[in-house]
Amino acid sequence: MPQSSVFGSNRVLKNLLPRHKRKTPPTLADDVPFGRIHTDHMLVCDFLPQKGGWQPLEIMPYGPFELSPDSVVFHYGQQIFEGMKAYRSGVREDEVSLFRPQLNAKRFFHSATRLGMEPVPEDLFLQAVKELVNVDYEWTLPMPGALYIRPALIPLDQGVSYRASQAYRFFIILSPAKNYYAKETSVTVAVERSDVRAVPGGVGEAKCGGNYAGALPALARARAKGAEQVLWLDGLEHRYVEEVGAMNAVFVYDDRIETPGLSGSILPGVTRRSVIELARHMGLRVEETRIDINQVLDDARSGALKEAFGCGTAAVISAIDSFLDGDERIAVNQGKIGTTTLRLKEALVSIQTGKAPDPFAWRVAVQCNAH
Repeated sequence: MPQSSVFGSNRVLKNLLPRHKRKTPPTLADDVPFGRIHTDHMLVCDFLPQKGGWQPLEIMPYGPFELSPDSVVFHYGQQIFEGMKAYRSGVREDEVSLFRPQLNAKRFFHSATRLGMEPVPEDLFLQAVKELVNVDYEWTLPMPGALYIRPALIPLDQGVSYRASQAYRFFIILSPAKNYYAKETSVTVAVERSDVRAVPGGVGEAKCGGNYAGALPALARARAKGAEQVLWLDGLEHRYVEEVGAMNAVFVYDDRIETPGLSGSILPGVTRRSVIELARHMGLRVEETRIDINQVLDDARSGALKEAFGCGTAAVISAIDSFLDGDERIAVNQGKIGTTTLRLKEALVSIQTGKAPDPFAWRVAVQCNAH
């Protein structure tokens, strides 16, 4: 029997599976491929102009959507998503914490606006995430695991004429998450000097599917050469570092940390921002600047570059052990993970999971109830 309640400012409809029909959540000892196992429920909220706009939040059993082949979502690239995590608090069994979800809500709003979509109000986004996590919080793996949260927005209009949709579907699915990479210690990245990920004035700073689809051929080439990820350069001069795979890039020197400045073609990562603020809090000098790949490679060869890493929600912080540039392999720190990288990762993860004090008020607790 569907339940109705008010959580925050919007009405919530719940059609939950009875307990005996729910799956048993995996444990850390189980094989948990990233993003392939989903919790029992999902959340759906449609924007329907003919019915006054945003409809009630609906939590229902996880399952497929039925969409017409001429739905706009299949034809003109209006699609955005977010990536977030919930963590066991380590204090209460019925409490999990979100990490800076307000930033995800803001970025989701910006991405929708950039693609001409109806943006999800930030308060509705946050309410939806908390309510679904509340229902399926038992799927949150203990450390070093988490619960991965995937909000998305797609158009619902039908017809293949080129236009922005008027109706939209906002939905959220959840997945228990272990480590993103099988090789957790470090990754090798291939410098991509031909294809580009984004250009200023484009949609590089929006989290939309097209950015990732266009990156797949270069990723396949990188993996064929033995690299885990691609190091993307700017789209105009093919010279300045932008991103590393789906992560932001960071370089560590004796006297400073460098990361590419947000230029309009780089995604403003939540983890990137947190690393910068945390590093400065720890007394490290951080520069957001243009970074010449040729200088980076020279510095890696000479040893002036001490460490390098990528940072993002899925992997948090992944050390870079070497660059592949053509046929040349250039090691960073003799292929070893560096102390600054380890220090930042440990400090950030400790805040995310509640193992350490949170001086920035980044954690947002969700008090969960059995459903």
